[in-house]
Amino acid sequence: MSAYLGPVHYWLYNKIGKQEELTGKLASYSAEKGWIGEPESFTARLPELESVIDVSNIHGWLQSRIADSETRLASLVKGVLSGHPERMEALLGVAYAFGQDNRPDAASASDIYRAFEDFFVNGMPCDRVNVVDESSDDQVSWHMAEDIHAAGWNGDAADYYRLRSSVMAGMLDRTPFVLDENDGMHYTIRKRS
Repeated sequence: MSAYLGPVHYWLYNKIGKQEELTGKLASYSAEKGWIGEPESFTARLPELESVIDVSNIHGWLQSRIADSETRLASLVKGVLSGHPERMEALLGVAYAFGQDNRPDAASASDIYRAFEDFFVNGMPCDRVNVVDESSDDQVSWHMAEDIHAAGWNGDAADYYRLRSSVMAGMLDRTPFVLDENDGMHYTIRKRS
């Protein structure tokens, strides 16, 4: 079966796995606080890709895993925040700590950008969601060509982007780099001043 699978499929599956880890951390924390019941209802364990993928429809199967992961994360966050928007600060703290736990070993802004691309689910590779505008060792700027997360969040992915920004900030903690977000669609990794 692995003869049908290429490195890009494993790369994408691993990114889905990272999102599942984040969902699990948020669900566990929310359950500890009594905000949700069973955290397992929001999380999924990802077995070895070869043992579960539909090789007759690799692209469709991976796309459905992305949609399922996004929908469960959105359902968790929306449920936790429903009537309690103040809980977002705590969720952002969990996301930041998750980022710290996944800090990349990167020496340049371009290394960090690559680490972000290897970490966050941004649709299928053919979607070409992130477009690099400028790249050097000291600074990488990019923009999102489309908001592919809105669908999983019923049209409003603002909470997703806040959580993702917090993960990114955690990943950059104790590095010489920071992330600037201009308008939610344009980003720059740069050396700290």
